[in-house]
Amino acid sequence: MRLYVDTADRSAAESLLSTGLFHGVTTNPTILQRASKGVADVNEIYRWAIDAGAREVFFQAWGEDASTLIERGLRLRDLGREVVVKFVATRAGSTACAALAATGAPTLLTAIYDPGQAIVAAAAGATYIAPYLGRLNDAGRDGIAEVIAMHEVLVATGSKTKVLLASIRSVPDMVSLARHGVECFTMAPTVAEQFFTDPTTAEAARTFEEAVRETSA
Repeated sequence: MRLYVDTADRSAAESLLSTGLFHGVTTNPTILQRASKGVADVNEIYRWAIDAGAREVFFQAWGEDASTLIERGLRLRDLGREVVVKFVATRAGSTACAALAATGAPTLLTAIYDPGQAIVAAAAGATYIAPYLGRLNDAGRDGIAEVIAMHEVLVATGSKTKVLLASIRSVPDMVSLARHGVECFTMAPTVAEQFFTDPTTAEAARTFEEAVRETSA
């Protein structure tokens, strides 16, 4: 099981990475923008993420043609061995993904909305695909069923490509997909905090601490 923090907010990411429960940090240009960052800041983000314990840091290549995406993807990869290079699952992005994967670089095809795109990702040798669960549901589709189909395609064909679920809005959604074998999840810090807010667990913790205080008096 691998959990990731989907943010470029240093404070939020470091807080969750410090638990030792999160494998790394995922970003894209929109996430960078929300944190008032841009592609010029990726070196800084990489540094603090690694210092905080991230074992993988995801950055997305940008550009409209395959050659530009490849060049920028290689530049991102040069930041360090923990960098996973993301590409959007367009024709150009899939071509660039295949080129970087052929060099041994870890890659991810993102904005996956159809099980057929999982086939392309496997052919490209992508390390991961990132289906957007919330956006699939927003489009009126059965997001859980679509992601299960993607996972089944990869498993049935013996592909090494893994689903890294994105656009997650609740822990129960992750539970539903984990029951079908999905192992990798990236989530906003607010969703990650849901793991630690069960009221019954909180009450049990208070009861245990009260017992310690009463027996230590």
